[in-house]
Amino acid sequence: MIPARRVARALVFAIVSYYGVLASAAAPAQPGENIALGKPYTISPQPSYSLCTDPGDKTQLTDGKSTKDYFWTQQGTVGWGSAPFALITVDLGRVEPISGAAFTTAAGVAGVTWPAEIRILVSEDGTNYRDLGDLVALDHKKNGPWPQTYAIRRVVTADLAGRGRYVQFLAISLAGAPYLFVDEVEVFRGPAELLQREPAGKPVESAQAVFEQGRVRRAVQIRYSQDVANVRKAIDDAAIGPAAKKDLAGRLDQVQTRLDEATEGIGPDLRAVLPIGDAHAALFRVQAELWKAAGRPDFWAAVPDLWAPSQLIGIPQAASRPRMEVHTMRGEYRAAVVDLNNATGSILEARIRIESLPGSPAPEYLTVHEVPWTDTAQSQPILAALPEAKRGQGRWTVSVLPGLTRQVWLTFHVNDQPAGVHEGKLVVEAGGARPLEVPLQLRIWPFDFPRRTTLHLGGWSYTDGGGTYGVTPQNLQAFLRHMQSHFVNSPWASSGVMMGFQFDPNDPSKIELDTKRMDHWLAQWPGAKRYNVFLSVAHYSGAIVTSLGGARIGSPDFSRRVGTWISAWVRHLKTKGIRPDQLALLIHDEPHEGSDLGPFLAWAKAIRAAEPEVVIWEDPTYQDPAKAPPELFEACDVLCPNRPMWLAQGKSFAEFYLQQQKQGRTLESYSCSGPAKLLDPYSYHRLQAWHCWKFGGAGSFFWAFGDNSGASSWCEYFARGGPFTPLFLDDRTVTAGKHMEAIRESVEDYEYFVMLRSAVERAKAAGKSGPALATAEKLLVQGAEAVLNAEGVSEIRWHEPKDRTQADAVRVQILETLENL
Repeated sequence: MIPARRVARALVFAIVSYYGVLASAAAPAQPGENIALGKPYTISPQPSYSLCTDPGDKTQLTDGKSTKDYFWTQQGTVGWGSAPFALITVDLGRVEPISGAAFTTAAGVAGVTWPAEIRILVSEDGTNYRDLGDLVALDHKKNGPWPQTYAIRRVVTADLAGRGRYVQFLAISLAGAPYLFVDEVEVFRGPAELLQREPAGKPVESAQAVFEQGRVRRAVQIRYSQDVANVRKAIDDAAIGPAAKKDLAGRLDQVQTRLDEATEGIGPDLRAVLPIGDAHAALFRVQAELWKAAGRPDFWAAVPDLWAPSQLIGIPQAASRPRMEVHTMRGEYRAAVVDLNNATGSILEARIRIESLPGSPAPEYLTVHEVPWTDTAQSQPILAALPEAKRGQGRWTVSVLPGLTRQVWLTFHVNDQPAGVHEGKLVVEAGGARPLEVPLQLRIWPFDFPRRTTLHLGGWSYTDGGGTYGVTPQNLQAFLRHMQSHFVNSPWASSGVMMGFQFDPNDPSKIELDTKRMDHWLAQWPGAKRYNVFLSVAHYSGAIVTSLGGARIGSPDFSRRVGTWISAWVRHLKTKGIRPDQLALLIHDEPHEGSDLGPFLAWAKAIRAAEPEVVIWEDPTYQDPAKAPPELFEACDVLCPNRPMWLAQGKSFAEFYLQQQKQGRTLESYSCSGPAKLLDPYSYHRLQAWHCWKFGGAGSFFWAFGDNSGASSWCEYFARGGPFTPLFLDDRTVTAGKHMEAIRESVEDYEYFVMLRSAVERAKAAGKSGPALATAEKLLVQGAEAVLNAEGVSEIRWHEPKDRTQADAVRVQILETLENL
């Protein structure tokens, strides 16, 4: 399983239709002789964008020709997909004086973004390099910022003063940027006296080291500049007097000067937790002064919407919801949230306790999380990480910084407390200020949540073999515990768990399995509802499969050997107490328009002939599934369409899969959009289970619980794409996140419907009737529909407005109806 295809094949042709004509920045004057013309160069990594990659990539960057047409569809362009940086090393043939350089690129449409930096590195011997500066910054000083629409830009400077034989253009992508393009690099001869001077530029360890520091530095610069601009706008828009505005603007100017210098010491070990450094903290102290000038108290609490995004810059509302309200059965997990705001000039250590609830002042069933602001690869700060707050002496302690909202997340997991309505309050003490009191109602309903949930839940975690993506040997056990505590009951393994085997060379009906990897994986997931394996065996039609004794796909020998193989695995799994229908196989990931289905059909037919109870599970991504080969669907037991596609493609898409369901196939749902931290934990993560209930779906899957795109979740600036994990992962730790909490609540929501359905069946069997039964039957049919039809919830991005209240409203209705029944 890989993320859904995001190749911009069609979008590249949208330039003309969207913009009418191609825009191209005016070319600056020629700085001097281009001594790179016709010179050889090397490229790393190798170009990978299919529409412009060709053998000419080895010479086109110094041929003196520049593209004038659709930039990334031309053979003269060199392009990369999902490359964090590209390194072009030009050999000038001898040490030359260098006064300038140029790099011609394009961006502004189809998801293509401008480079974050283009560092110019020079060396006399090809080993020891010096950094002459950032070509992007030097160009912008003379030629202005990037265009706001599509343009071809010659990024150029004549302000270098160095020398070297080898010149490296280190083009660094914005974090998470999908594409990078160039069609010409130039180096300009400088005065001969540069050959006699001391070498210019700071010595660097390597291009990789420059990339790591440069990418972080650029991302932090973006963070600082956005925050300065937004605070300045907040001051301008505030309903305060002109003298106060002038004073605050002056203080902000002083902070901006500090921020301009603050990125120099930032390195690749940064944690992108706000504030990033002392100067950034000073910016938020200016915001605290703005809050005070706007009439806010020194310290106050507010109850926001549970799943709503939070605002980093601006004046928080003084008023809020009147109380926190939690409805829960015994044994489930439910959340509440409160914001703490500090308008003083000092950090406040806030002490939190509970009054008048069972177990007060620090109930064991309550976990308190101190929610930090973290930046994302896309420079959109969020409140999503949920590290646990310090607990001791009957209270929790959190730090509340000036001008930076501190959110406190409460996770309730009640097991042995009496049912009933408990009225209490959350008390916050800080410094010598009067304690804040936030009313808190905890209603424990007289039901026990099942230990084993009904909905299949998984996320392609691939924990076999020690883990993959962001799951490492060091954080694996914590990851497994977190998954299992969040109702993950349908784990995924890679093909390695089933591809250890050897046929008897004299008798293809005999096979010896290597079960070590499978057994280790099964032991990680005891009692799972289903075990899913991505076989990844969809080769091309007619291919010879070496592991199957050289059998050709689709041949009788192939079918016999596949049958022997799968039957051997079924026998082994039975020794572990696992039924054949608990094994699901994904043979061909995301079959779509143009896919060669021959290998899939051959494998599926052979597996079904030998072991018909083994589940064939597929996730088709045909835009119009009605045009897909019908034999694909006929070969499947479970079809798992992409939910965002279901939402986007309309009625015919849904009707096709509902018809497949009528023909006996099980429906499940999956999503693989990203970046995950900018998706709405409510509409994207929580409501997928509601979607499943509405359409009779049995499973909910997300790409991918462990995919951090190669970067710590605490510093997404290095992410290759995405990221997709709903958690906060680094090499050693696993920290809860709101998005994963929403997934857990979604499983609980689904179980509410299962419990309601069972209650209706029991009532009918007992001959009961009346308004409560009628209400229950109506909720079973219309409850999920009401939630999924609420305003804005088909929009999966977090920062888009929507009604996030209906899921809990319907959930409480179900609790009331269960009690009435």
